[in-house]
Amino acid sequence: MTESIQLASTSAMELQFPYLLIASLILLCSFLFNVATKKSTDKLPPGPWKLPLIGNLLCLVGSVPHRALADLAKKHGPLMQLQLGEISAIVVSTPQMAKEVLKTNDIAFANRQEVLGTRIILYDNTDVVFAPYGDYWRQMRRICTVELLSAKKVKSFRSIREEEVWNLTESIRSSLGATINFTERVYSLLNVIICRAVFGKRCKDQDVFIQLVKVTLWLIGGFDVADLFPSKKFLRVLTGLRPKLLKMHHKVDEILDNIISERREILASTKKGNADDTEEEDLIDVLLRLQESSGLELPITSNNVKAVIMDMFAAGTETSSTTIEWAMAELIRDPRVMKKAQAEVRQALKQKKTIGETDIQELSYLKLVIKETLWLHTPVPLLIPRECREERRIGGYNIPVKTKVMVNAWAMGRDPDYWHDAESFIPERFEESSLDFTGTNLEYIPFGAGRRMCPGISLGLANVELPLAALLYHFNWKLPSGLVDPGVTTMVESIQLALTSVMELRFPYLLIASLILLFSFLFNFATRKSTDKLPPGPWKLPIIGNLLCLVGSVPHRALRDLAKKHGPLMQLQLGEISAVVISTPQMAKEVLKTHDIAFANRQEVLGTRIVGYDNTDVVFAPYGAYWRQMRRICTLELFSAKKVRSFRYIREEEVWYLIESIQSSLGTTINLKEKLYSLLNVITCREVFGKRCEDQDVLIQLIKETVKLIGGFDVADLFPSKKFLHVLTGLRPKLLKIHHKLDKILDNIISERREILASTKKRNTNDKEGEDLIDVLLRLQESSGIDLPITSNNVKAVTMDMFIGGTETSSTTIEWAMVELIRNPKVMERALAEVRHSIKQKTKRCKADIQELSYLKQVIKETLRLHTPLPLLVPRECREECKIGGYNIPKKTKVFVNAWAMGRDADYWHDAESFTPERFEKSPLDFTGTNLEYIPFGAGRRMCPGVSLGLVNVELPLAALLYHFNWKLPSGIKAEDLDMTETVGATAGRKQNLNLIANSPSYDLN
Repeated sequence: MTESIQLASTSAMELQFPYLLIASLILLCSFLFNVATKKSTDKLPPGPWKLPLIGNLLCLVGSVPHRALADLAKKHGPLMQLQLGEISAIVVSTPQMAKEVLKTNDIAFANRQEVLGTRIILYDNTDVVFAPYGDYWRQMRRICTVELLSAKKVKSFRSIREEEVWNLTESIRSSLGATINFTERVYSLLNVIICRAVFGKRCKDQDVFIQLVKVTLWLIGGFDVADLFPSKKFLRVLTGLRPKLLKMHHKVDEILDNIISERREILASTKKGNADDTEEEDLIDVLLRLQESSGLELPITSNNVKAVIMDMFAAGTETSSTTIEWAMAELIRDPRVMKKAQAEVRQALKQKKTIGETDIQELSYLKLVIKETLWLHTPVPLLIPRECREERRIGGYNIPVKTKVMVNAWAMGRDPDYWHDAESFIPERFEESSLDFTGTNLEYIPFGAGRRMCPGISLGLANVELPLAALLYHFNWKLPSGLVDPGVTTMVESIQLALTSVMELRFPYLLIASLILLFSFLFNFATRKSTDKLPPGPWKLPIIGNLLCLVGSVPHRALRDLAKKHGPLMQLQLGEISAVVISTPQMAKEVLKTHDIAFANRQEVLGTRIVGYDNTDVVFAPYGAYWRQMRRICTLELFSAKKVRSFRYIREEEVWYLIESIQSSLGTTINLKEKLYSLLNVITCREVFGKRCEDQDVLIQLIKETVKLIGGFDVADLFPSKKFLHVLTGLRPKLLKIHHKLDKILDNIISERREILASTKKRNTNDKEGEDLIDVLLRLQESSGIDLPITSNNVKAVTMDMFIGGTETSSTTIEWAMVELIRNPKVMERALAEVRHSIKQKTKRCKADIQELSYLKQVIKETLRLHTPLPLLVPRECREECKIGGYNIPKKTKVFVNAWAMGRDADYWHDAESFTPERFEKSPLDFTGTNLEYIPFGAGRRMCPGVSLGLVNVELPLAALLYHFNWKLPSGIKAEDLDMTETVGATAGRKQNLNLIANSPSYDLN
């Protein structure tokens, strides 16, 4: 029966030769088919010819990127592929292609590429513009739309804009007739407006802060070759960008900390953060109020607040000031438009001394001028580059995951197929046009489109309209003496927008970078053996790698034998998956202790993703804030010593039912394996749900089938790029079908528990002792004391952990203990004597305290050493490249720790293959993971949190079986003939059923 019960915790592989041979043939056919049809099936968009190392970078030399890319698109098409160093990129240049990216497949292209500059400046990309697509980004986007940049909030800053624009006009009035630096004055104006909108006043360090932000944006807005060659870490040192950014960031951070602290003090004293005062809030007040609110799904930290503030300055100053500057440049170049715009402004305002925002609402031609400026001079010409989250097909071409996507909004704004006289400045083209800034018409998207569209349109327009109207109303403008044209082309090259990753590609700099990279490539090639030193391992076959090495034996034994040849740190290639195997305590210490956090992740596989509700359980959750919270809940609430003790009556009652069941079959052969598995499932069911639930038998059977499916070998998980294998193996539809049934049962149970808890108010503090495990989770779900919200799916995911991790491991351990006791009569005799002497014919339910059964505990310890339930533990995944034992372990490497092999290591254990419980008699070894030669429950951060529950679920049943019965093998079977073959799967159970005969001891048990 154990063959049908595989534990999901690892993706250990049921490697039978015929199945592997079939899989290999399928993969070989797939490989040959892909090679033969590469042009049609793996069809990347067209693009210019690429140079080695630098790819197409030279194509961008000598022109600003959006113009260079527009020219290239004319040759290579509206969807063009470029290789920018190590970065694969596509450029979208027409509205039709843009629709596929920004509308049809918007969610697939909703991510941002991570670059050094934004990661440092924007507090690990926890802003809005560069945050990765996910729950956090959705929350912050919603905050921007509803709170920070709503129409009501933008209007509330009207007085700030009017005051600062008046200050600007007064400043210019004092310099009438003289040449002024228009760019500098407008940029300063916008910085001051944003500063006051964010902080509420001209802050003490305002000038310093603005200058720091300006320098910072200049640094990250230019060309950093290191971002185009992310694997070449030394380039970050050579370019010198990182230390410069860190220095600037430290200064900016210090100023922001001071401002935030000051605002907190003001808010605390005036209680300005109350709901009644939200109209008067500055943007920082809004963020601080929300930070303390309980209405958010995800908490906002001080760093998140600072990241959003940096967004306001980066996106709210230069884009607006650039638009005003371009508008003035075009108006000066076109006297007809200037005359018409000024006539409208002056006619509407009728010689007012000062102008306000209400005065300019009817300035329709001014709005046309602004629309035309944004069309002809899109402030962010390539928008903010996106990143492909999942492989997609666009325009008949494949777009691989991680591809950088640049949408050339500037080129689409000058497309002659959509715009008449596309290079001319003609505001009248918008006079009767329905085109607006909403991103609906993709030929006109100065603010982007789709999910990642700019949320600050209303603020941006307000910051352009009033200053431009005031400048046209108060002054007549002309060029300095001797200048005929403001030099549009020159201006393009001098205006850099910090928020895009467009590159200032100057030939000498690129040439130097290319020489450095060429030298690096040659050096790496010449010294590859010493610098890129992977752990040793067996010879690999094409396509399948080392999979054949695991044929013919259970994985933990095969890996132990391989380690004897190749060393305690061994590298394997399992299909497309690179893996390392740890086989000694010394190596295990480096992974589980020294570099624990670097190896704290789990590999994502199809089975656990479906069964674990997108891996939101505890065992397979990715390392991060959510996992830490759920681990803490397990430690303090679900598996605390007090909670485990509270389930004592359940264990005692169910164990007695087992005893009565066996007593009804005395003298006959019984399948102890089946009875133990059933016992542990029922105990877990009652501990989780509080009773034998209505669908208990169906639930247990479904879990059994689920574990069988995900615990075996699924070739598709070893070849993640071959999506068709999920169809061929049939695993996905089977899992989804069973998961749907399980989900329905769990939903019904949870709904029923909610109703009971609501009627009895069992969740009150005073009633915690009576809570079942699901009660605990439902109470915490409604609690305001947790950092991250717990959804119903999270509750169900943790519930699945309880069953999968809490049944088979315990039943397997009891079964192996009984097998070893049958095979070792002296150990059996001593264990029986201790149990029966200690309990001394107590009441029928054997409620005696078993804490003093020291030899029984030694038997269990020895069983866990010799028959570790999860012999390879739960595989980890390397989160960041690190060095172990002198070898490089690349990121994403799968890590197996062979706890079974370490438990039989002759260097640590005397007579390691023998069952000798006495070895633990005076040994300090325990289950805490301190001594790495003995880690049946793992070690480090990802160690099993349910050790105490697992042990009591083994101790009482085993003690009861030994107390109530004498055991023997069926007639004709000798102890030495017992089949000790293990199942091939995650849990190393015994392959054959354990058939035994129970007899009563000499005394009367009843």
